[in-house]
Formats: sequence, structure tokens, C-alpha cells
Amino acid sequence: MRIESLGRRALYTPTTHGDGGRAHRARYRYAAAMPKPPAAAPCPCDETRRYAACCAPLHAGEPAATAEALMRSRYSAYALGLEHYLLASWHASTRPAALNLAAERPAPKWLGLKVLRHEPDGDRAQVEFVARFRVGGGSAQRLHERSRFVREQNRWYYLEGQIGD
Repeated sequence: MRIESLGRRALYTPTTHGDGGRAHRARYRYAAAMPKPPAAAPCPCDETRRYAACCAPLHAGEPAATAEALMRSRYSAYALGLEHYLLASWHASTRPAALNLAAERPAPKWLGLKVLRHEPDGDRAQVEFVARFRVGGGSAQRLHERSRFVREQNRWYYLEGQIGD
């Protein structure tokens, strides 16, 4: 992992090594992030956990131990606007070219996450969760999703999600 300082922007760039991207051995290049929560601040994915001990190491390039940990780190990345991390942790076979989070006006405010189920099955897993958010001054909304993940080269990746009720 290579660390560079680029001011207040986060930059996570998935790179491949000598295989043309076929093996999807992504590594993260991390740059100093947007204003991150202080070390003692609660993590966006669970306010009973400290960000520094929860999602921050994953945002800095450490591999997630489980698909649930990756899903939690991706929720936190949405809450913090870390688009490059979201793209880097998305499997190359389903990853969009961009998310354009910075262009969302008004930007959603993420209010909380509840993990309903984590079903590991070897190098595949499913995680079902409900994320609550608010856009502008509107009412709180919920996103209920069943996400699929795959582990390659000891690193978990988000494949796709099915939106539920």
C-alpha cells in the first residue's frame, strides 16, 4: 500500500498487477482523506464503535475480515463521501465507472445502519441490512438491501445488491 498526501480529498485507486485485471487483485492507494472523524469519534456504521478501530483501517487499505465488515465499511464510506473506496471495494465485473457522489445535491445524510443477517459460504457471502438516510429536509427513508460479496486473493468485494421493501 502506498500512502500519499493530496490535501483534503480521498483517493482510493484500484490497481491490478500484471494480469490485465482478470484476477481482480485490487490494492488501494490511499491519500489523506476528506475530513475524517477524530480517532475517538463514533463510527458511522455503529455509533457504539470508534471509527479508528472499526472502519478507518479498511478505508486505509486493510482487507476486511468478513463480508459484513466490508459492507459496514462501505456504508461508512457512503456516509463520509469516500467514492474511491467504494469503487475499489466493488468487484471489477460489476463496478460502475463512477458514482458521482459529490454531484448529489442535496447530498444524503446517512442516519444509521442495522445488519439483519450475514450468511458466509466459503468465498461467497450475503449480507442483509437496512440503512436509514435523509435527503435535504425530507423525511427519513430506509434502504433495505441483500448484498452479495465474493472473496478473491483474501480480499472481499461487493458484487451486487437486491433492494427489498
